[in-house]
Amino acid sequence: MSFFDHVRASALQERLSRLVDTSHEPLKIEEVVGLDLSYVGSTGVAVATLHKYPDMSLVRYAVASDEVSVPYVPGLLAFREAPLMFVAYELLGTDPDLILVNGHGITHPRSFGIASHVGVVLDKPTIGVAKKILSGREVLIDGERYLENNGVLGAYVVVRGATKVYMSIGNKVSLRFVVEITPKLFKNNVLPEPIYTADKISKQVRSKIARSSGR
Repeated sequence: MSFFDHVRASALQERLSRLVDTSHEPLKIEEVVGLDLSYVGSTGVAVATLHKYPDMSLVRYAVASDEVSVPYVPGLLAFREAPLMFVAYELLGTDPDLILVNGHGITHPRSFGIASHVGVVLDKPTIGVAKKILSGREVLIDGERYLENNGVLGAYVVVRGATKVYMSIGNKVSLRFVVEITPKLFKNNVLPEPIYTADKISKQVRSKIARSSGR
């Protein structure tokens, strides 16, 4: 496994967090991309799915797989998973209006989770999608649940059955935009359709790789 300097990585996140735009509201949404990644041993399988908005139908998807040498360190997931996500995104060959990323955005110890990382690098509107709190606390305002982190309301909390889904600001979106578009991103599943589909495909590909390699 290659050396990974988590101190420098953390410092870089703190610097890059200043580039995050939390007031932007996309003028139009016609195409939405979902990004997710799963593993077979040390092999990462990244999937990018393209969906039409607002019906969320799947148009096409792209898969990228490779060895992942960066170790898992809580709060530094982007350095481990984003590079392969970028490859899958480029293979998809599209310029979407919004990207959903499996992970947190500004609801992160240094306000720069993987969804913000992806958004800043690609200069695109992004929303993070997570099922667990990484940083911050839930607050109830006018009957709606939000996740407050570092003194900022950074995510809208959606309850889907027994599951809570944290829809966080990634980049170039406002909290108001996240709240307004969130219901339209779900169909009949616990997760928003682009993330649900990307996750499903990544696991299918992961299983094929595992079978072919005897893992």
